[in-house]
Amino acid sequence: MEFSVIIPTYQEEACIERCLRSIVQQDIGRTKFEIIVSDAHSADRTAEIARRYADRVLVDEKRGIAYGRNAGAKTAGGDILVFVDADATLAPDFLSQLSMTFITPAVIGATGIAKPSDGKFMPRFFYYGTYILVRFFAFWGLSLFPGICAAYRRPNFIAVNGFREDFGIVEDLDLSRRISRTGICRINKNALAFISTRRLQNHLVSTVAFHIYSDIKYLLTGKAAPHYPKIEEMKTWKDLWQQ
Repeated sequence: MEFSVIIPTYQEEACIERCLRSIVQQDIGRTKFEIIVSDAHSADRTAEIARRYADRVLVDEKRGIAYGRNAGAKTAGGDILVFVDADATLAPDFLSQLSMTFITPAVIGATGIAKPSDGKFMPRFFYYGTYILVRFFAFWGLSLFPGICAAYRRPNFIAVNGFREDFGIVEDLDLSRRISRTGICRINKNALAFISTRRLQNHLVSTVAFHIYSDIKYLLTGKAAPHYPKIEEMKTWKDLWQQ
């Protein structure tokens, strides 16, 4: 098996089916990849929907996107671990594009490009800007890959102990930065994913500012906030900053 596609979830019944359908419909053979959903004991129909498509649905009381990704990785049988957000969809050739990137043995990590699938101008602009920065930093040898659609060779992932579970945010940038010390990480601009802008539809300025602050804080100090609330849990713009 070439790929293990891992999706961490919590209360994602509105998004998860669309995400999983895009994975099932990949243009490579179904025997070349498995789908693992790692659910944080959702109270909605997330796990029920996931079982229609996934090879395995793991359910655990513990929350945290890093924990969910690591839990999925522990059960994975694929040579390459592909991490996908529950509100993302993959282009039909996403995995076949990744295959071409990983054909070089020295390549141990890769990301596609996630484009916004909905939303108004400013939320869409933020996501386009994110991947402009990803490519800019990669040009200078700094791998900072968002976890929306990133992939790593399993041995290298295990060697660096996966995602840091004490990080509530920037855990994805941290992993790509650490794992890049063990080999080459590349961007495949033809491996496309499409991401909802829902996280930016409310409290846009506060959310963008918090992400920028968190990124800078991590790069300067190596530290990060321990918790990142879901949109539905935010009542005011201040909720992000009260940690």
